[in-house]
Amino acid sequence: MPSRSFRTILRKGRRDLHEHMKVAALYIAFDGAEPVAVDVRDHSRFVGTGDMGSRVKGYAEVAEVVPKIIFFRDQIEDARYGAVFSIAEGEAYRVERTDPPNDETRTAYVTPLSAEEAAGLPVPVAV
Repeated sequence: MPSRSFRTILRKGRRDLHEHMKVAALYIAFDGAEPVAVDVRDHSRFVGTGDMGSRVKGYAEVAEVVPKIIFFRDQIEDARYGAVFSIAEGEAYRVERTDPPNDETRTAYVTPLSAEEAAGLPVPVAV
């Protein structure tokens, strides 16, 4: 059996994870732009702010959501500031910034649009 590099193993793992966790989305680069169909992964997570360490008890700590969208560069190379990922009726995200490429993927830090802002946006066709 031929030896595989660590990078090859990571790429396969990322592709497998993405294939399992992906959701269909439309990438809209700017108002009036033609939507581009992409598969994305919602990588939102809760992050504790104000944490003073495990030994300090009693101080206020707040959890906030840090929403991120991960996409493969072979579908779109970059997500521009202000672009929108439309996922479903009433669910869309506006791009705030994008990390540099991480091999085959990129991560966009996004802000959820309100239901009113997302109303009327095109959505992916359900399969």
